[in-house]
This record gives sequence, C-alpha cells and structure tokens, in this order.
Amino acid sequence: MQQRQNLAAIGQRYTDIVWAAGLFEGEGCIAQHTKGAGYRKLVIVMTDSDVMERFVDVVGYGKLRGPYNSKSGYKPFWRWEIVKSKEVLRILKMFLPHLGKRRAEKAIEAITHLNEIIN
Repeated sequence: MQQRQNLAAIGQRYTDIVWAAGLFEGEGCIAQHTKGAGYRKLVIVMTDSDVMERFVDVVGYGKLRGPYNSKSGYKPFWRWEIVKSKEVLRILKMFLPHLGKRRAEKAIEAITHLNEIIN
C-alpha cells in the first residue's frame, strides 16, 4: 500500500512539473538580468492568480507579486521573477526535457552560462 502511494506521489509530481513547464513555455521568459553579462532571470506575468500560485508551489521558489494594475480596461496582473542563479539553473534543468525547440535552445544557452558562473 505504501509503495503504491509513493508511486502515485511521484506520478503527481511529474505531472505537476510537466504542467509548470508547459505554462512557462507559453507565458514565461528567460531574460538577461541587469546584474551583469551572463546572468539570467526567469519571469512569468499573467492575470490568473490561482494558476500563478500553483506554478510557484510546483517550482518551489520565488514569490508571487501583485496584483498590479494595468492600463485602463485590462485586468490586474501577477508577476513571478527569480534571479538567484542556482534556482534559475535548477528550474531550467527541471523544465528542459519538456520545452519546445526554441525555448529549449534558450534554456541550454542560459544553463551553459550559469554553469560557467557558478562553477
């Protein structure tokens, strides 16, 4: 019974990671951090706070900021952004197998730079 529960928990964790990677693929951004060349940050901005809360819970790092008021007639939005190199690296490695070609190329580029900085 315990083994079945453990396998179910592992399966749910995998599903959550794939879901979060898909959300990041569609809504996220790998950007250069103003801190300096080679540094990267991860960002997601969107209007659905419940989706953003779940994302932060799955990745296990960062704070959800908002709601911020947008231009007149637009919904308020939420923002998740991380700049800590070790966490950016960890999350990109976790998402990499589930990203599309273009985003995976950007992730590999960022991972390469971050490995040089951290090591």
